[in-house]
Amino acid sequence: MADSDNSMTLPSVTRRRLMRQIVAVAGLWPFGARAREDISIKGRQADPALRLCDSWHEVHRSTLALCRQQQQLETYLVKAIGFPCAKVQLPGGGEKTVHSVESLDQLYSPENEIAWGRAFSELAAHQARWDAADAEIGFSKTDGLIQRSEAAEQALLDDLPLTPACSVEGVVAKLLVILRYGEHWEDSDEFPWRHIRSVLDDLARYHHIDPTTIVASCAQGRHQECERSADVSGISP
Repeated sequence: MADSDNSMTLPSVTRRRLMRQIVAVAGLWPFGARAREDISIKGRQADPALRLCDSWHEVHRSTLALCRQQQQLETYLVKAIGFPCAKVQLPGGGEKTVHSVESLDQLYSPENEIAWGRAFSELAAHQARWDAADAEIGFSKTDGLIQRSEAAEQALLDDLPLTPACSVEGVVAKLLVILRYGEHWEDSDEFPWRHIRSVLDDLARYHHIDPTTIVASCAQGRHQECERSADVSGISP
């Protein structure tokens, strides 16, 4: 039975996990408190924390949209081309599937030099087909855009503890950013995320604030983001 090289690290594995967790917390705020009027533009201008959180949510939406786009492009590449791979015959019999030159090099020996050479050519040709399709649809280019968007998102997150809130809404907005970011990477039922949600619920109830009014623009952004994703998903092999 053919063996397979499962040691390769695919570039989007971590982002797939991120996307699953983002979807899991997308409808997070079932607060029962009565909503007050939307925060005015003047109020946002007066509170630097609200302005910063608005910016973070905007960049976060862009990162999320790019991640979804990249996943759809990767799905197309896998269906149309397949992950680059080759099968190499082993000296003792049998064969092994490899996905990288590094893995192939580990199987080289004088006894299987001819078979190794065939596998090298097969892998190079498969990689060339992948690269050509990648260049055509922009999969790797999207990865670069994601990295820049993630860097901008992280820079705003780093500024968050240095930016004082001037209103209760600003405090709630900061907690929303912390919670949304933190729950992407850890179990949302573990400490401190349940406790932060409890504090948010208390603040919202006591001050008659509906957190959805603070991130109202995010809901609209998610709708537009879905439309963008739908456009990308029109790609077919």
